[in-house]
Formats: sequence, C-alpha cells, structure tokens
Amino acid sequence: MKDYLFYNTAKEAIDLKKYSGRYNLYLLCRKGQVCFHVSKKRIEANSWDLVVWPSSRRFDDVSFKEGTDADVLLVSDYFLNLNKPETPWDVPGSNYLKTHPVLPLVEDDFDEQEHIGSYFRQIKVRTENPPLIFEEEVLGNLLRGILYDIWTIVDRVIMTSVDPERPLMHFGDFLYEVQRRCVEKRDVASYAEVMQLTPKYLTELSNNITGRPASDWIDYYAARIIRKELSAKTVSFTDIAHRMKFSSLPAFTRYVNRVLGCSPTEFRESLKNKRQI
Repeated sequence: MKDYLFYNTAKEAIDLKKYSGRYNLYLLCRKGQVCFHVSKKRIEANSWDLVVWPSSRRFDDVSFKEGTDADVLLVSDYFLNLNKPETPWDVPGSNYLKTHPVLPLVEDDFDEQEHIGSYFRQIKVRTENPPLIFEEEVLGNLLRGILYDIWTIVDRVIMTSVDPERPLMHFGDFLYEVQRRCVEKRDVASYAEVMQLTPKYLTELSNNITGRPASDWIDYYAARIIRKELSAKTVSFTDIAHRMKFSSLPAFTRYVNRVLGCSPTEFRESLKNKRQI
C-alpha cells in the first residue's frame, strides 16, 4: 500500500470506492460536480469546493458529472500522522469535517482558491514525474501546508456561519486572542476576562473540544515565541524576559523549563550543537 496517490478526473477514470476506509481523501473540484453517496444520502461538491474525507468515515460510492475536472490526493493514515502539524484546530477541525466534509473556497483577501489550487498543482507535478530525491519530504511539507490552510478555512466557515456552532466559535475567538496576547498574558483568567467568559467555562470548553486545557494552548503559542526569541543568540535572556512581561529573570527561566523542558541556556546550547553537526 502506497502512502500517497494522486489522480485527476479530467485525465483518467477513477474508482474511488476501492479507497474508502483505506485512505484519507482530499479532493479539489475545479469544474463540474462530484457526489459522494453515504447510506442513500448524497453529498455534493461543485466548482471550487474542497472535500476532506477521513479514512475513518467510509462512503458507498462516488460519482462524477461528465466534464468534471477534480484533483484527488489520497493519503495513508501513516503518512498523514507523520506530517500532520500540531495545532489547536486539529481535533475540533477534524470533528467539524466529519459532518461538514465539503468546504467552499472563496476568493477573499487570502484567496483560498489560489492557495489550495497551487498546492494541488505542485503535488501533481511531483507525482507525475519519475520519483525525485526528497519526494516524500516535499510532499509531506505540501500536505502540512494544505492542512494549515484547511484549518484556516474551517475557522473562517465557523466564524461567518449564519448560525455558528457557539462552542467552536468561542474556541476560535480564544485562539485568536492567545496568538495576539500571549507575549504578555499567559493565564486563563486574562483571556476569560477579555472574552467575557469565566475561566472555568474556558477551561472546560478547551477540554471538551481538544482534550487539553486552555492553559496548554496558551503555553503552546508562548513556547513558539520563546523558541524564536532564544534562536536569536544576540538577544539576552533579560531582554526576552522583559519583552514578555515576566516579573523577573528567574520567573522566565522557570517558565521556559516548564514549556520547553530545558533552561534557556540549554536550549541555546542545543542550537549550537545542531549548527556544528
């Protein structure tokens, strides 16, 4: 069983039914219509819709309207888990897609059609030619890019829905605030106050949606900033601690030990060793 397969319906006939339950399916419908049949129900994807169908959810059949042009990327669970980025949107986004597998792409400031389309074009070129050196690494990175964009689209769909799913909407708002403020604020109570919610509700919300408390996602984004700051070896620990509003250098060091599993000095030493290798 190959870890990834790529097809284009305008060039070849595809029996997607045989891949149901075996591969995770990412289908970009450029023109025409694709219909998934599940328990006598039809789920339709039209021009510039993206279909995200997990291997855990089987379909009975797939039919293509005549003249349909669709790119199909099939990915094994192993290859997906190997390249899936860690992000707070992974669990809630995956749950949302189980019941809403068709994502309409829009031409807004982000231009989802162009972004997603470019990924599929690059994958097509890589898979149509003879195997190239680093092919798996490149395709893995392209898959990561698609997944990041999928979570961005899911966030947009939820936030602009006429009747939004309120828990997911609150969680999306929470992540937005964390990314904006975690340089200075790293406690759940601060975000609960900004969002006019209680800390208990925010913690339970995160636990219910992602299986992890809200504090974990605050630490996740703060750790990303700390890694970036520590990677600039000319910036002192004192300056970083001051910039991130820690009460003291020891407080900063304790926090780094907790979220990175090592001291600021040890982190920079590890970077030095990597450069030498």
